[in-house]
Amino acid sequence: MSQKYQGLELSYRLQLLPICQDELLRSWIMRNALFLNMKPSQLSTIIFQNTDIWKSDIDTQLSTKSIESLLSAVEIKKEDLNNTLISLNCDHFYPHLNDSKQVKWVLSIGVHQRGQKSSIQYCPLCLSTDQVPYFRTYWRFGFLTSCHIHNICFLDNCYNCGASIDLVRYDKKNDEHFKQVDCLRCSQCSYDLRDAPKIRPHHYELKANQAHFKLLVKGYGSVGNLHFNYSHIYYDGFKRIMSFLLCSKNGIEMFEYIVNINNLDQNFVNDRSLVHRHSEPEHLSLDMRRVSIIFSYYVMKDWPISFIRICKEFGITKRFIYSPHLDYPFWLKKVLDLELA
Repeated sequence: MSQKYQGLELSYRLQLLPICQDELLRSWIMRNALFLNMKPSQLSTIIFQNTDIWKSDIDTQLSTKSIESLLSAVEIKKEDLNNTLISLNCDHFYPHLNDSKQVKWVLSIGVHQRGQKSSIQYCPLCLSTDQVPYFRTYWRFGFLTSCHIHNICFLDNCYNCGASIDLVRYDKKNDEHFKQVDCLRCSQCSYDLRDAPKIRPHHYELKANQAHFKLLVKGYGSVGNLHFNYSHIYYDGFKRIMSFLLCSKNGIEMFEYIVNINNLDQNFVNDRSLVHRHSEPEHLSLDMRRVSIIFSYYVMKDWPISFIRICKEFGITKRFIYSPHLDYPFWLKKVLDLELA
């Protein structure tokens, strides 16, 4: 049976390039669109029968109708589709989904997120060494800031012009054809993302990222001197600490302290002063999140000794960090109740 949508017609299911392991859905659609000499927005319209779906976060969740449209239009196993949707694979870091299917920790993208500083992260060495270059699912998680394979920092914008990474807008001039390599170029200035500098992360940042990735994959593990039978218990507490350090006005002095003792860029402090009170950590820039990752290693290596010392040094008590409207895991709440009350 043929499918029709605003002049587009399919009389068969599209046989597209296979989706890679851990690949973002938008990355897969982008690669296939360029292969077919189409704009990603055009291919997504054909697949989902919806002209506006590319504006939403299709990596995180899809409606039942959208899933049915995709499965009927494209040769893809439902199991492979389920494996790539973040909302169906977040138990290890955020199992608290509600009816809206909002997933914490996921970097915000899409046309409705203009003005926010987060974007898709990428590792230039991964893109350089991939036989088939693609963008990974875990590159969208706010608790990761460096590559566990190559031990270099992620980047979240074009090194040449500073534009955010956009996997939708690709323009061709006149009768030029799209090329597969276009997915590796900045959509604004055509800079090759593979040529971006390979930056070595701070030692603490590297160690913390390694622990965070293991927790993400295994669903359990150790961070510093604490062992977690369920990874999300750590991530729940870390998000509370991260929110205080990056988003609370009471965390500014502590943030500046972490920047100074680790000889980080002083511009981070200026950026921190501009953060809105009700911001979410995953909506902040990569550089801001990098400071909190370093802090996480610093306080977890001898938890809770360094954390208590720093809090007391800056006069931080439980009331500055704790909110009765939020849940706190036992390992953090115990310290707030007994040491910082």
